[in-house]
Amino acid sequence: MKVICSQKSLVNGIQTVQKAISSKIGLPIYNGILLEVTENQKVHLFSTDLEIGIDCYIPAQIIEHGSVVIPNKIFGDLIRKFPEGNIEIEINENNVVHIKEEDSSQYKILGFSAEEFSPFPDIQIKTKVRLSQKVFRDSIQEVLFASSRDENRSFLTGVLIKSVEKGIEIAATDSHRLALKTILLSGRDKSKIENQFEVILPNRALSELFKLLTSEENHTIEIGIEEKQVVFILDPEEEQNRIRLFSRIIEGQFPDYHQIIPNQFKTVIKLDTDEFRQRMERITLFVKEDLNTVKMESHSYDQQKSESRGELILHVSTPDIGDAYEQIPCLLTGEYVEIAFNSRYVMDVLRIINTEHIEVRLNGSLNPAMIIPNQSKENYCYVLMPVRVD
Repeated sequence: MKVICSQKSLVNGIQTVQKAISSKIGLPIYNGILLEVTENQKVHLFSTDLEIGIDCYIPAQIIEHGSVVIPNKIFGDLIRKFPEGNIEIEINENNVVHIKEEDSSQYKILGFSAEEFSPFPDIQIKTKVRLSQKVFRDSIQEVLFASSRDENRSFLTGVLIKSVEKGIEIAATDSHRLALKTILLSGRDKSKIENQFEVILPNRALSELFKLLTSEENHTIEIGIEEKQVVFILDPEEEQNRIRLFSRIIEGQFPDYHQIIPNQFKTVIKLDTDEFRQRMERITLFVKEDLNTVKMESHSYDQQKSESRGELILHVSTPDIGDAYEQIPCLLTGEYVEIAFNSRYVMDVLRIINTEHIEVRLNGSLNPAMIIPNQSKENYCYVLMPVRVD
């Protein structure tokens, strides 16, 4: 194999695919990046940790075909330190990689045989859907943080993606809270969902996909699904420049989360999102990690009105730190309530909601609560369990 390609293209390609590399695998070859010359006269880069895989193509001048797996760290660090310009890569029969930069620099890296590297098998796609990268990126951000870190319940460490009548639902839960986003599809987009689907994908797969997606308009992503795998294709219409992320599907039954979403509420509190976030950030300085609890109490100025002005009072008391107290102006509907939450769970959702106002919906001090953006078109809800306190 012998190719010449630009330093910039190589850096971009390496930075893209190395996101799939994980230190969990003990086999050194999987800490490497597969380079191979394809029939379309481009260099194909691919890496995997056997749970997810990422590949892309970069333009190059092809002199001789072949393939090799190059250790990621030394290869990536070296190419990044070269100046912009052309780089020649040549591999001999012993998988020794020769790297030259304009005849002034020469390096040798010991590689691995590409035959010993297991790529993701070809996916026989049963159904696919195409949507905006920005919409999908925002949706991942709104749910991913709620997934579990408990490896004993692997199906909760993932994120559910399923087709519904309105479009697609994305959900994550750790059994203490639930984040749910509905992506509404137009009639034309709905027609692209050839078969109904429901899959649980690893948290890490969507976390790395989030880094690859753009918030720019007019960029699309295609999701292709089969029985055991999913492939995400970024900008599928640009076949020569596309990026693909492969992921295995987690086996297991995701909880029926619609059963825990309340339909009616006894108390609704409307708050300014930025003010609520800032005051929560201050008061959580007084929270200990082992307790991590903040108490909330609603007060209305005029209980005769259906919606009245009032205050949401936040209170934290930690014996070896001190006390903290905040009063936040709000609009109140319904009953007085006193309730406590894990402060981290509240802060997690406040960091990702960017609407001007927010609603906290409650059913007493012991039942699931809901936090939503104060805009129905958001199609997003966050359900969390309160903390029982004396």
